[in-house]
Amino acid sequence: METQNLPKNIQSLDIFKLQEISPSGSPSGSKIWKLVFDLPGEKVNKLGKKALEQFTALLPHLEILAKEGKIDALVMLSGKPTGFIAGADITMVQGVKDASEAEALSRAGQALLSRWEDLPFPTVMGVHGAALGGGLEFCLASTAIVASNDSSTKLGLPEVMLGFIPGTGGCLRMPSKVGLATALDMILTGKSLSGERAFRGGLVEACLPKENFEEAVLHWTKVNLDALRSGKRLAKEPKLGGMGGPIGSLMEKNSIGRKVIFKKARQGVLSKTRGKYPAPLEALDVMEAADAAYERVFKGAARDQVMAREAKGFGKVVATDVSKNLVRLFFMMEDIKKATGLPPGVKVQAQEIKGAAVLGAGVMGGGIAQLFADKGVVTRLKDLNSKALTLGVQAAGKIFMKSVHRKKITKRQFQQKMNLIAPVLDYTGFRGTNLVVEAIVENMEIKQNVLTELETQVSETCVIATNTSSLSVTKMASPLAHPERFVGMHFFNPVSRMPLIEVIRGEKTSDEAVTTTFQFCKKIGKTPIVVKDAPGFLVNRLLMPYLNEATYLVMEGVPIPELDEILLDFGMPMGPMELIDEVGVDVGEKVAHILHEGFGERMTPAPNNGKIVAAGRLGKKNGKGLYVYDKSGRNKELDPKIYEILGVTPKSGTVSKQEILDRCILPMINEAARCLDEGVVATAAEVDLGMIMGTGFPPFRGGLLRYADSLGMQEILDRLKKLSNRFGARYDAAPGLLRRFELKQGFYSN
Repeated sequence: METQNLPKNIQSLDIFKLQEISPSGSPSGSKIWKLVFDLPGEKVNKLGKKALEQFTALLPHLEILAKEGKIDALVMLSGKPTGFIAGADITMVQGVKDASEAEALSRAGQALLSRWEDLPFPTVMGVHGAALGGGLEFCLASTAIVASNDSSTKLGLPEVMLGFIPGTGGCLRMPSKVGLATALDMILTGKSLSGERAFRGGLVEACLPKENFEEAVLHWTKVNLDALRSGKRLAKEPKLGGMGGPIGSLMEKNSIGRKVIFKKARQGVLSKTRGKYPAPLEALDVMEAADAAYERVFKGAARDQVMAREAKGFGKVVATDVSKNLVRLFFMMEDIKKATGLPPGVKVQAQEIKGAAVLGAGVMGGGIAQLFADKGVVTRLKDLNSKALTLGVQAAGKIFMKSVHRKKITKRQFQQKMNLIAPVLDYTGFRGTNLVVEAIVENMEIKQNVLTELETQVSETCVIATNTSSLSVTKMASPLAHPERFVGMHFFNPVSRMPLIEVIRGEKTSDEAVTTTFQFCKKIGKTPIVVKDAPGFLVNRLLMPYLNEATYLVMEGVPIPELDEILLDFGMPMGPMELIDEVGVDVGEKVAHILHEGFGERMTPAPNNGKIVAAGRLGKKNGKGLYVYDKSGRNKELDPKIYEILGVTPKSGTVSKQEILDRCILPMINEAARCLDEGVVATAAEVDLGMIMGTGFPPFRGGLLRYADSLGMQEILDRLKKLSNRFGARYDAAPGLLRRFELKQGFYSN
């Protein structure tokens, strides 16, 4: 390797290291250089201010090397063991004040990558680990991309998840690389591809084994040097998203067909987002304008004009409240990654969970076992009889098989994951586990009896968790000899899809049990929040007033579909009445009475749900509740008989849209203020994270309490007072709201 001949200003770079190399077996005379990107002191590489400054300093030297004939190709690699470039440093985006500043940021990044794209020699990106956002845009401006087959390798443009669009050429280069339909699919959804899927889709030129990856990339570059120089396409021909075959190919290759593709993409975005998220619509506008005007020609003067449209679109969406809220959510998630689940300053070592067990092979137990196995955790699944175990294992298999059908895992990987679940009828092997999750029937006495027996069958260091949605963790632990190792672990249904886990700390739960559970939640890909042991914990406590008030509104004659539609338009993932069916009408009824016992008059349950349960309509799980469902459970329709059961006559327009929203949303804000005062969670951010991840509260609004701050304390209190005068204690303002108003504070601002 030759570095001593480099100029001092290039040798002094600490992020980018440039070296001349001679890979083994290379023909004499070829001049291949290697560029290593390694951001000091960081776990991942990001394109931040300092990295961009050093890259700017490096480019002129590369141009000089080319002019002097000293370089035939450049291979860029990461110095990180499991990451390429995670993307741009989001703090740069967070810090922009307005659209013009964001546009200027985009233009500066575009100029750098266009200069990289115009280098007069081939550039090859060796991607091992994540190449996301700006990292993938960097790759797209290169001559070729070679990815590893490691599970950590993923390539994508997730900018829409943060409320903005690719801003350094991604909207323009991606279609020319993979075809219009696939580019739209990736950019509008933010999805990422593994190395193997990226190769099959034409995004990368090769997918090489992760073993000795650097040497393999250098060898690949040497072997393909002539083709790289000539500009010959080495990647597979672009796959056509969901429009493959001759018809799809014809549509992509003519202007009318591409217009149809854009039209269908726009319809899909509006159907999924109801127009609440500006970024995917702006990405469509940028890509369609470029496609229509320049017929996918992205170099020279035409490239610069198209880039200007992308930069303008980037600036436009970055300046929106939606983007600011989604960026805040991103940093909330980053904070969780660094958190331990313990108060600041408290440091306790968490156990590493090497083996786990689940008691109960029902819907939740089978789902929990599947989740553990999916993340590589050897898991014992125990129940009282073989029939229950068979059903639990089959439930896990169905979830894994969906991943096979979606080509996320192979059939071989399916079998490997299934083999990690060991169904048992006794406690054999339990002493070798250090986490057991109890997921049996929601009955205090039965749970206590089972847990008392379990405690004698596990090691002294084993953490015991209960999956409960409503029962007191402290009371449940009272008969245990070692309540300090007992913790709540509230999963949400369906376990495979819902990202939140509430880690419930009982009165005697130790710091070690809390941090062990918290860190394990992150290991299995979930978002944990630590919650005080109180009726309903956090999410159910806030959700029940919402569902209860929706039920009162139906009693007053608001048609069920009209009510659901109004909350869907607000941004909720499903209407409250459909959610009652999803949770289970009987489950909701039980939790409602527990909260009523805990909090009194303001939590008085509406009587409707009791009537529905008495009629044998339990919700989606038995095919009929407020709605009736087909066998797949995916399709529903309203059964007019439900109004007879409830004893109401529906009439559209009975209650105004604004009153419906106030009556459903304000009680949650009110109860959240009480939760903060009682220390159920420590911060407003945890409330918002819990509501977004646990209920699907619209992320574009920033969470329940960000939304509250956007309304203002004065407005909230005025609306609550009017409702309290009409309906009583359900709307009495919480002391925390009154205090914040007096101090001129919001939940986030002082």
